[in-house]
Amino acid sequence: MPTGIPKGKTKLSDEERKTKNNEYNSRPEVKARKKEHEQRPEVKAREKARKQKYSDRPEVKAREKLYRNIPENKAREKARKQRPEYKAKQKEYRNKPDVRAKIREYEQTPEVKAREKTRNQTPERKAMRKKYSERPEVKARAKVNYQKPENKLKEKIKNALPENKAKMKNTRDTTRWNVLQHYSKLHSNSDIPCCRCCGSNGNIDFLSLDHISGKQEMNAEPELVKLNYSSKWNTHVLSRWIIENDYLLDLKKDYFQILCHNCNFAKGMLKNNNECPMKNKPH
Repeated sequence: MPTGIPKGKTKLSDEERKTKNNEYNSRPEVKARKKEHEQRPEVKAREKARKQKYSDRPEVKAREKLYRNIPENKAREKARKQRPEYKAKQKEYRNKPDVRAKIREYEQTPEVKAREKTRNQTPERKAMRKKYSERPEVKARAKVNYQKPENKLKEKIKNALPENKAKMKNTRDTTRWNVLQHYSKLHSNSDIPCCRCCGSNGNIDFLSLDHISGKQEMNAEPELVKLNYSSKWNTHVLSRWIIENDYLLDLKKDYFQILCHNCNFAKGMLKNNNECPMKNKPH
């Protein structure tokens, strides 16, 4: 009965066949030929499509997710991403022009923008950004970048656009209103911004944010020094700083109050000893 094996040859066992194949695949010329074949664009594309088709299967995705969520695998992956060589490789990859273009294109999609905006509003992300921006090296780098003529020009052009002017004005007005309302409620129990001394509340343009201990003197207050207070700030920057620090509610004493311009001016006169003449008088 014919066996299909040529005369003079014996049938190889599985172990022998495996050894023979390994021998053949180990030859330099075979390796070179195989490598050359794998580098062909059509072969690369075919292999990529095959892998993608496989990884898109629901059961494969579920299996991969389960595998990644195993604690030891998560820890191992986290440790791997912290290695300097991994970070360097990722940085090199992301800096490729085509990759950067893809990343920018992806980041501009509406769903990604919406997701990023929502994530940036979380307290953890806000705290993280604040902590990062407070680093001395980050501050120094930002200052250097801002001083560059091309960046100054870009900022000037951007701020000159009508829509940005309107947006900045709206931000300033909202910030000012929030600060005036907060301290009026705190010191005068009024939801409408008013002067703490005379009670004037006709128009917020007549009101000002007053430094209770004196503008320059507050530079030496330990509580404020820790929060990087500066007497050089204009009203808008100061108001924004107050809001960012939760209206200084955690501090031991009050540092700001709302006064009308008349009371604020009178308080600053030497003869009044840093107190408004209208203080404690019935309104």
